[in-house]
Amino acid sequence: MQRMFLRKLTGAGITLLCATLILFVLIRLAPGDPVKLHLGPSSDVALDSTEAYDQRVAELRTQLGLDRSIFAQYTTWMKRLLQLDLGTSIHTGRAVGSELADRLPATLALAVAALAIQLALGLVLGTASALKADRLQDNVIRLACVVLASAPAFVIGLFLLSFFAVSLHVYDISNEARPERLWLPAVTLGAMGAPNLIRIIRANLLAELGQPYVLSALSRGLARKLVVRHALRNALLPVVTVAALSFIGLIGGAVVIESIFSWPGIGKYALDSILLKDYPAIQGYALVVIAMVVAIHLLVDVVYLFLDPRIRRGREGDVHA
Repeated sequence: MQRMFLRKLTGAGITLLCATLILFVLIRLAPGDPVKLHLGPSSDVALDSTEAYDQRVAELRTQLGLDRSIFAQYTTWMKRLLQLDLGTSIHTGRAVGSELADRLPATLALAVAALAIQLALGLVLGTASALKADRLQDNVIRLACVVLASAPAFVIGLFLLSFFAVSLHVYDISNEARPERLWLPAVTLGAMGAPNLIRIIRANLLAELGQPYVLSALSRGLARKLVVRHALRNALLPVVTVAALSFIGLIGGAVVIESIFSWPGIGKYALDSILLKDYPAIQGYALVVIAMVVAIHLLVDVVYLFLDPRIRRGREGDVHA
């Protein structure tokens, strides 16, 4: 088991390294000049003299190391990463690590709250849909899932913001991460991610309810609620993976929702940095998200080993073989 975990850990490290390289190159190949965006087309230097403006651009490029080759820039960035230094933002002049650390709690709070709502909706509606299969309740739930899964995030977000903040005046529009401002973006994210979970729980529970042990238990007169409870436990094992992937998606996919609701998380920070071509900030954000993805995948593997002894015995047998 230790060997298997080390193998997984090594693979995660290689994945993270390859992801940083691809990420770094793609960001550098994207159109746009971060230095000119930082100075602005109407800066004082540009108004005084085009030659002075070009000279200022060249100085900033040299200062930021952007005049060097991509490989040299990547090597310097990796050396800083080994010292836990994500670089300095071109736009704000602050350390990227500090800016992400200030905003990460807000994103994690939003992701955890949205995941809780998503799991609650998935469990309740998925179970209800399976128990009322092909009836009116099931059809309504499935239609709602199609609508939510098809609608873009910004459409749902803007509609809910307009309804609760403008029409009902029960939601405060600001840029502060206060607890009373958390519920609407969390509900939006949770509702958008629930359809996939509802469909999975419905399909798994229907499959379990058709197993011989369930039919045998019902024929012997066991209470239907008790039988459904045991079948639901067996049907929820794949939900662990789905919930973990959903949590990853909530962190990475919260960019649009955080921007719509002005929630000061790392998603809004990333979007602002992309618009400004702030290379260090974009790289830092992407690295943090990728590292969290890799770590959560590792955690899911470990959880699976403890939840399902068959997986543990099978893998240990492979290792010893």
